[in-house]
Amino acid sequence: MDRGVPTQTDGLRVALVSEYYYPDIGGMPEHVHQLGRALVGRGHRVTVITTSFPGHVDVPSDTPFDVVRVGRASPPLITNGSLSLAAIGLGLRRKLLRLFAERRFDVIHVHAPIFPTLALLAISCAPPEALLVGTLHTHFERSSVIELFRRPLQRYLDALDGLIAVSDTALRSMHNIGFSCQAEIIPNGVDLAAWQSGRRLPSLRGSAELVLLGQARLEPRNRFETVIAAQRRLFDEGMTLRLHILGEGPRRRELSQLAHGLDTHFAGAVVTARPDFAASSDVFCFTADIASHPMSLIEGMAAALPIIAHPIDGVRQLISDGEEGLLVPLGDDRAYAEALRALYRSIDLRKKLGDLARKRVESLGWPQIARKIESKYLELAKRKRNGRASVVRDSAQAWS
Repeated sequence: MDRGVPTQTDGLRVALVSEYYYPDIGGMPEHVHQLGRALVGRGHRVTVITTSFPGHVDVPSDTPFDVVRVGRASPPLITNGSLSLAAIGLGLRRKLLRLFAERRFDVIHVHAPIFPTLALLAISCAPPEALLVGTLHTHFERSSVIELFRRPLQRYLDALDGLIAVSDTALRSMHNIGFSCQAEIIPNGVDLAAWQSGRRLPSLRGSAELVLLGQARLEPRNRFETVIAAQRRLFDEGMTLRLHILGEGPRRRELSQLAHGLDTHFAGAVVTARPDFAASSDVFCFTADIASHPMSLIEGMAAALPIIAHPIDGVRQLISDGEEGLLVPLGDDRAYAEALRALYRSIDLRKKLGDLARKRVESLGWPQIARKIESKYLELAKRKRNGRASVVRDSAQAWS
C-alpha cells in the first residue's frame, strides 16, 4: 500500500499537532494527551508535536508516546475571553519538515487548524502522501482578525483531507464567520475509570459541610467571581463551604482578593491529583460564559458530581436543568447561591444529580472516542485513495 494512505488499523504513525499541551492546562491539552494514550492503546505509534511552555506540571510519568517541542510559546494574549498564544522561534518550518521526513507519519492530525502558528505550519509542511486531518475545538464569537484573514485561512481548511469538530457549536462558529467546511462531530472523551477512582481525603475537606470544586484557567471567560460571591452570601448565613479552584491564569491575584476571608483554596495547575479533588468534593462548579464541548465539565460529570453551570450552548448539550445539574443565569450570584443552598440542604438531591451526570457521559469514554477517530482516519484514507479528497496543499503553502 502507499505509505500514509492506511488500509488497516494496525500500527499507524500518528502525529498530533497542538499549540497547547502540558504544562499548559485546558481542554485541548487534555484532549490531545488522552487521545494519544487511547490511540497507543489501539496499537498506533503517536508523537505529540507542540511548543515549549514556561513552568512545570505533574504530567503522568507513564505517558506512552513521544512529545516533541519546537519553538517556544509567545507571551499570552486575551482573545475570545481566553488566553491565547502561538509558537515562535527561528526555523520552525525547517524543524517541522525535518521531523515529518524523519518520522514518516501516516496521519498528521492538526488541532485548531485555523490558529497560528504550529497548526498552519503543519498543514503547509505536510507531505502529500500523509493523511491530513483537523479538529475544531473552539466556540468563538465573531472576530475582526479572523474575518480579515478568512480567505487565506480557508485555503488551509481546504488543504485538509478531513475535518472533525468536538461539537455542533464549534462547527457553527466556523460557519457563522463565513468559513466553508464540513465536519464529522466526534465529541471530547473522558477517562471514566480515572475520574471514578479518586480518594476522598479529609485534608481536602477540612471542616466544611459542603466542598465545591472548580477547574479552569483563571481567565476572563471563566467567571469564578460569581461562585466566590455566592460562597460569601452563604458564609454570611452561617454555612460552611470550602471551594477548591484548580487552575492558573492572570486573574489569580484578583480572585484571591475577592475570596479574602473565605475558605477558598487556589491549588494551581493540577493534573494527576484531580480525581482526588473530585472525590473529596460535593459539587462541581462550571463557570465559563463560552464553551464548545467543555472538557472539565465532562470530567466533573464522570466523577458523579452534581453540576452548577450557566445555560450556554456548550453546557446545554450536556446538562438539563434539574437532571444532571442546576443551570443558573450567567453572572447571577444570587441565583448561584440559591442553587448551592439547595444542594447544601439535600444529600439526596446531590446524589440524584451526580448519578444522572455520570450516566450522561458513560458513552464518552476515550476507548469509544478513539475508535471513532480511528475509523475517521480509515474512511478518509479510502476516499483519498479513490481520488475524492479535496487536497490543495500547494495553495496553503503559498500563504504560509
